[in-house]
Amino acid sequence: MIVREVHLENLEKVITSGESFMAYDYPPETLSVYVSDDGGSELTLFAFMEAAKFGRFWLPLCKEYNIMDRCPDAYFKSNYSANSDAQNISNEMYENMKEKIENVVETGNVTDEDLSSEEELEAFSKWKRGIFTPQQHPSVIQVLLESDKDKDTAGNPMPNLIYVSREKSKASPHNFNSGALNTLIRVSAVMTNAPIILTLDCDMFSNDPKTVERVICFMMDPPYQPKLGYIQFPQMYQGLNKADIYAAEFKQPIQINAMGMDGLRGPNHVGTGCFFNRRVFFSGPSSLVQPEMPELRPDYTHRKNMAHQVSGCNYENQSNWGSKAVAKNPNKTVVQEDDSKIVEVIPEAAKPVAINVSPKCTGSISQSKQF
Repeated sequence: MIVREVHLENLEKVITSGESFMAYDYPPETLSVYVSDDGGSELTLFAFMEAAKFGRFWLPLCKEYNIMDRCPDAYFKSNYSANSDAQNISNEMYENMKEKIENVVETGNVTDEDLSSEEELEAFSKWKRGIFTPQQHPSVIQVLLESDKDKDTAGNPMPNLIYVSREKSKASPHNFNSGALNTLIRVSAVMTNAPIILTLDCDMFSNDPKTVERVICFMMDPPYQPKLGYIQFPQMYQGLNKADIYAAEFKQPIQINAMGMDGLRGPNHVGTGCFFNRRVFFSGPSSLVQPEMPELRPDYTHRKNMAHQVSGCNYENQSNWGSKAVAKNPNKTVVQEDDSKIVEVIPEAAKPVAINVSPKCTGSISQSKQF
């Protein structure tokens, strides 16, 4: 899972959104949440450190009481009924976490007094050395939770939680969101290399903990499996205005257009709430375009400590990252330079199909924007 552009948003909202994805009903040792902070803010790293601590209590609580809205902010603002002391304690812990984050945001920096261990002090050391600005800074890769080591209060493994801020330099083009996503594809490849990637805007949260299971059903379905490119849950916004005149639905782009595109290999990509088959970033099902490093292959199994290397600002130079493949015929692929695109090396004849999952098919809205 990839949560992007967090430096532009309210940190309290962002971290609770991350909690909702960490709390999916799926084996936690197989889940990894990568947080992209393209602005390189120490405040964001601090907020997610606190979220990791709170998550040790929140995740087992969600599963014990079968909570559906696993975004703490949404849950505690709802008319929930506290059935146990544990829920009341979690609410108190959540408020304490928010207060700590608010205090740090108000001062504008993280001090040694805000940190509780040598490991945390070391994590913030890059901000203390030399010049560190949103436009000029080294890459920061910080593992906040590791499923092999970290357990929740019930003794279950925690999902991996990894903070990523790619290297930035004023002398190198960074290509905005697409550059950040390319970096996350590479970093996740050398660290965990899961076969399915969920991309998310940071102001989205999940209100259906079974979402991953629903996606796996499609991904493993024999008629779809060989050529399935991605499955997406379109954004169904809440609270657009006080009267909610759209009934939380954009019918034309989300329902009508999507159904009309079924005969044309599926709907357009809506930008967030999308589960990609990692394989599609390396051409179609009948051929594999080899990446510049074997460690980036979708089927590579030996993990290496190369995250800082592949998140460098000059890594994409002299490579096809940031290029779009345009097929002139089924046997020939022409690479067209386009710095605004995520790498797509997909021959037209082998282009994967896409599935647009209607909330009505799944029984609930899986990805919702929070306000």
